[in-house]
Amino acid sequence: MSNRATGCGSASGVRCLRYTTGGGYYEGKWLHGHHHGYGVKASGRGLIYEGQWRSGQRHGYGTLRRQCHDGHAHRLYVGQWLDDVRCGEGKQYYEDGSVYFGQWLHNERHGRGIQWHADGRIYVGEWQHDAMHGRGVLYSANGNRYVGEFERGCKSGTGVYYHEGPHGQAVQQHGIWSDDICKTSMLPAKPKRNPKPAAES
Repeated sequence: MSNRATGCGSASGVRCLRYTTGGGYYEGKWLHGHHHGYGVKASGRGLIYEGQWRSGQRHGYGTLRRQCHDGHAHRLYVGQWLDDVRCGEGKQYYEDGSVYFGQWLHNERHGRGIQWHADGRIYVGEWQHDAMHGRGVLYSANGNRYVGEFERGCKSGTGVYYHEGPHGQAVQQHGIWSDDICKTSMLPAKPKRNPKPAAES
């Protein structure tokens, strides 16, 4: 952003600064010429951040929104920030309607979290580098679920797939998965029927 601006932004205290290049503004607290404390910053691209700052960077708790052409501001992220990136606990709203709530590290889903997908799937478990990774539970939209290990966003490792059998009964399928494909599995044995006693002559 250009240093040319209208307003008073070089001192400490509460100030409003409007950018002459690219549009946008910052209104809030300053310290030694930097956003520091609580403030609101809007960019010319329609992004609005409202929350805590430290030395000119988003740091602490804050909300990121996008201003739409219809005048409404839609939430993108609500939660913790560290040195201008999402870090800690927060909730992300995606354009397709999916929502993630959980832990972040360096702008990536990382740690424990839950994601509600727009297609009805729900994942609860561990994340690493923005992908399902570790132990977790993946619920399908039809009610089936997989409980087990994930790697880089796919079912990989040992797990149990709970689904409905051909006659409506609950079935547990134990197996080993790789890249979302079940390589080996074991279904519970069908109970043996007791033979009917022979009719007396």
